[in-house]
Amino acid sequence: MTNPAEGKAAAIRLISTVTQPGEPPAKHIVNTDGHLIERGGSLWLRFEEEMDGRQVRTTVRMREEDALIMRSGDVSMRLPLVPGEDRPGTYGVGEFSLPLDVRTRSMQFEPGREGRFAAVYELVSNGQTVGTYEIEFTYSEGKR
Repeated sequence: MTNPAEGKAAAIRLISTVTQPGEPPAKHIVNTDGHLIERGGSLWLRFEEEMDGRQVRTTVRMREEDALIMRSGDVSMRLPLVPGEDRPGTYGVGEFSLPLDVRTRSMQFEPGREGRFAAVYELVSNGQTVGTYEIEFTYSEGKR
């Protein structure tokens, strides 16, 4: 039997497109197994991924009105997403941590056993946009 705190097994697909000033867009696709957790009116996805050769644990809290992307491990990140608002976030590698403003342009959440979460946001450092991000998580209960 599955531990309720760990949630249900889930197949997860992440598609992200990153556009940095002066660079062509870079698209990344991750297909992995993780967990889907329902708690306190939120849905949470938890999974492990590799970023730039480093192992990272990713947790995504999704609600209709907002979301939060957190990463821990070799890369750390805390990105609060609230449509139409700027919110303080952080990005770090090792001992280095950079405060950022997260400017969410749009967000869509379609909960369910087979759900979808998508957002477009900018990361801003010292008033300068360092990148525009389009992300889409799709998930379904069970494993890939």
